[in-house]
Amino acid sequence: MKGVVGHHAAQRLLAREALSGKVSHAYLITGPEQTGKTTLALEFARLLQCQKRDADSPEPCGACESCRKITAGFHPDVRPVVRPADKRILPVELVREVIHAANLAPSVGPWRIFILPEIERMAAASANALLKTLEEPPERVVLLLTCSEPEALLPTVVSRCQIVPTQPPTPTEIRQALVERWSTEPQRAAQLAALSHGRIGWAIDAALHPDIEHARSTSLARLVSLTSASRDERLHAAGALASDTDAAREVVELWLFWWRDLVLAACGARGLSSVGEARAEAERQGRALGVEHAQVFLNALVAAREALEANANPLLTIEALLLDLPGLPVSYSRR
Repeated sequence: MKGVVGHHAAQRLLAREALSGKVSHAYLITGPEQTGKTTLALEFARLLQCQKRDADSPEPCGACESCRKITAGFHPDVRPVVRPADKRILPVELVREVIHAANLAPSVGPWRIFILPEIERMAAASANALLKTLEEPPERVVLLLTCSEPEALLPTVVSRCQIVPTQPPTPTEIRQALVERWSTEPQRAAQLAALSHGRIGWAIDAALHPDIEHARSTSLARLVSLTSASRDERLHAAGALASDTDAAREVVELWLFWWRDLVLAACGARGLSSVGEARAEAERQGRALGVEHAQVFLNALVAAREALEANANPLLTIEALLLDLPGLPVSYSRR
């Protein structure tokens, strides 16, 4: 599946399904956010609907009418279900539309395919409505679901899907894709690949919109500065950092990225992902704090991420982190 970056094991699994002709009614593609799960689902849909694919080929032809329509986003039998930008959860009305459409015969292709990303962001009513379709799937219908947090789903939903686990693309794969497909200058592509932490979606967005990388750098600089902030300054910052659960998650993920580098620097390692001043500061703070203190806070960040996934209060979670954030020794210098 040439349109997919990485995910080689998942690609092989889905290709085997298509070639065997024994396609499941529902697939649950799991893995971290922005790592290409929806792209993988679209490419699988293209493979299933391709009109000119060789019988033993794991690749869609890319040139037939079906492939072109899926690429353009208006194939009548392939429907991506997009969560409205102003909604935190997938409205039950959209799920009911899918259920209704799933009971209709395919218009032009062999399958009716529905792509539902981020299904952990479903209301309980939506999940229950979808469950009925999973339990009694109509013929010639394939549901392609993606999820970053399968533990947040109803076990009955998970049990009725074929699980397709994925792993984030490597920095090398992301760098190569940015250069070859998005005409990114090689040095910048390497930098974005390192900063992306496997999130190729973020890397592509940042390559196309430089303000995204600038916003990330600004947010990271603010988090880095909190290590030397007073307790009152830290608590004051918590409100802005945890305006809602999504904001708190983004903070923790960005913090984890940098504190991983800080722990590596404390151990004397050189394989840091940060660049520029952020990397230099990770090296300085790592040496100043030492491995033990750095590792303790990294573990606290991991625990905070798990707590947020379990719907912990975002403000209290960030406040607790900021109070646990180790202070720098008096002798610390940024030079």
